[in-house]
Amino acid sequence: MFWADEFLKNRRGKEWINDAWTPSGITHMGGLKGPVIHDVLFRVLKEQQKDVTYTFGFDDFDPIDGLPASIEVSHKQYMGVPTFMAPSPDGNGTFADFYGAKMRDMFAVLGINAKIYLASENYKNGIYNTGIKMMLDNVTKVRKVYEDMYKNSLKDDWFPLQVICPTCGKLGTTKVTDWDGQEVTFTCLPDLVKWAQGCGTTGKISPFDGNAKMPWKPEWSVKWYTFKVTIEWSGKDHMSKGSSFEVAANILQAVFDQKPPAARAYEFFLWNGKKMSSSKGLGLTGAELLEVLPPEVARFLMIKTDPNRAVEFNPKGTDIIPKLYDEYQKAAEAYFEKGDADLARAFELSQILEIKNVPPVRFSVLAQWVQMPNMQEKIAEEGLEQWATYARVYIEKYASDSEKFLIQKELPEAAKALTNEQKKLLQKIATELDKKWDAEEFQTQIYELGKEMGLTGKQTFGAIYTVLIGKDHGPKAAWLILSLEKQFIKDRFKNI
Repeated sequence: MFWADEFLKNRRGKEWINDAWTPSGITHMGGLKGPVIHDVLFRVLKEQQKDVTYTFGFDDFDPIDGLPASIEVSHKQYMGVPTFMAPSPDGNGTFADFYGAKMRDMFAVLGINAKIYLASENYKNGIYNTGIKMMLDNVTKVRKVYEDMYKNSLKDDWFPLQVICPTCGKLGTTKVTDWDGQEVTFTCLPDLVKWAQGCGTTGKISPFDGNAKMPWKPEWSVKWYTFKVTIEWSGKDHMSKGSSFEVAANILQAVFDQKPPAARAYEFFLWNGKKMSSSKGLGLTGAELLEVLPPEVARFLMIKTDPNRAVEFNPKGTDIIPKLYDEYQKAAEAYFEKGDADLARAFELSQILEIKNVPPVRFSVLAQWVQMPNMQEKIAEEGLEQWATYARVYIEKYASDSEKFLIQKELPEAAKALTNEQKKLLQKIATELDKKWDAEEFQTQIYELGKEMGLTGKQTFGAIYTVLIGKDHGPKAAWLILSLEKQFIKDRFKNI
């Protein structure tokens, strides 16, 4: 049974699926896995005619704690400021708007049907007020959760809250040290964190209506309590024993007397065996992935494998992308021909608006066609215009040198090494060009001509590749020849 169907079987009652992300930087492709997984669960529950909601939070109240190199100077002063309060890198809107817009665009392309909410709006509108108050009123229980989990005692002036400093506007530098039932006492400390400097302000302020924010683990439990979340998966780094999920779950139980959502850990995408990371330059960004994969194939990549298995995905100089397209075509065949049930289900849940069949031509062949002149008509005839766009990106950015070829304007130097039999073969092929050829038949004819002259297949086709692209290998020779101007081929082959 497909993993999503297995997870959701025999569930009862109203469902609320939730996920969240901080809009503070470029999202690598692994950052799309959670949203797609939750969208698949949402779709399956909709199929079951369940009362289900899928929300996705943009945690724009989080403080900026790191910057891309390109804006380290211009935005250094905003370190510690909530992302919804700092200006955008491009000068339009806020820091959170800038990165959030990119994620919204990817959601639209991928057909992710989540209701997006902003943490800043939820705080300002008082949606978390009850949770904040219960957290502060029960701070001893929250401290005990941390103490039991991490075996460290917490001081009586530790509270699960930070406020926005009314003097400098920073959140990441403030520490709450008391709560009187109405207001919290705080200090904006110069040395609380290494990545931002507080201004030293001390005072009292209401923790409600957007003045303050909880650390993300207690906040996670407040979200579950407030929305009555029933399903929320997370990356394995948050789901292992003693990690974020367990802390939030224990707080939920201790403070709100509720059980955590149904959850599973999902594994990472790997880049040469290491977890992808935008900050470390490992892996593709989500936008880069969607340049080389149609959204349906991108979704398929995210869900075809059980989420608890890591997936290696470094397409540079490898055949990972052509193989992925091949697998997607097999999945389409399984769906339409009633084949492997799990593969068919992965294909079905990868579709965006409607279930569409896929082109029959392999992506590796298409990657050759887009490099050949005069193949546009053939590409259109096979219904491959959309995939051709992705194939061109693949050739330009990721294909190995062995997959790339360029028609040489002058006879390559390597042609001097051809044998007399190879030269005679080329001259003979030139005399055949005025006939009306089907590419497959012409391929066979070329092989037979070479055989008559005592040449092996490698020698036969190697001669063609040598004089046309300067390599000893290439795409199917007949397709290559027929894609070029006839007179160019005659002149090149006859004058060898």
